[in-house]
Amino acid sequence: MTVPLVLLHPLGVDHRFWDPVRPFLEPDLITPDLSGATVEEMAEALALTEPVDLAGVSLGGLVAQVLAARRPDLVRKLVLVDTVPVYPEGMRDMWRQRASLVRREGLPPILAPTEKLWFTEAAPPEAVSRVRALLLSGDAERYAQTCEALAAADTTTLVPSIKAPTLVACGKYDAPPFREAVDWFAATLPDATVTWLPGGHGTAYENPHAFADAVAGFLG
Repeated sequence: MTVPLVLLHPLGVDHRFWDPVRPFLEPDLITPDLSGATVEEMAEALALTEPVDLAGVSLGGLVAQVLAARRPDLVRKLVLVDTVPVYPEGMRDMWRQRASLVRREGLPPILAPTEKLWFTEAAPPEAVSRVRALLLSGDAERYAQTCEALAAADTTTLVPSIKAPTLVACGKYDAPPFREAVDWFAATLPDATVTWLPGGHGTAYENPHAFADAVAGFLG
């Protein structure tokens, strides 16, 4: 029996983040929109009832860690992409400041920093434009609440209990905290495989074929 693949998106976007990936993966995909005041609430809100393969990028990776640790019966294999167990204090402060910023000024100020983190200079302009539109179509208050969820998130005590075989993937040009987290996951997870992908934090969107190949190869 085929196990569905659940894909969890990063901050500021929704299920449409996965549109470039869909043509390269099996049709049995579930792409929920994440909602909740904490990553724990987001994991619970998925309301899964049958085993799945689970992949999450950044915010989605944190939610995936929580679910895999707390409900090992529901996660057959796990894919963590461009994510961390906990943000360094400087980034936690940044998330809090960004929450305040979007409450004051709306979503336009987050476009430039998001694009800088997500994309390399080789990114197709149309991909960047689509992400801009996705970001601007969101809700500022929900974005702010999610920033606060990222600032508070800490899965360091949960990760060692994850039983599912796990692929830890990261863009070669992602920011240092995400690249450094790869070594931590590799040393902490009981069953971890590491792969490096082209691109930055948004490699799944910029390089969907490479991302899908890595995921499909791991899931078998």
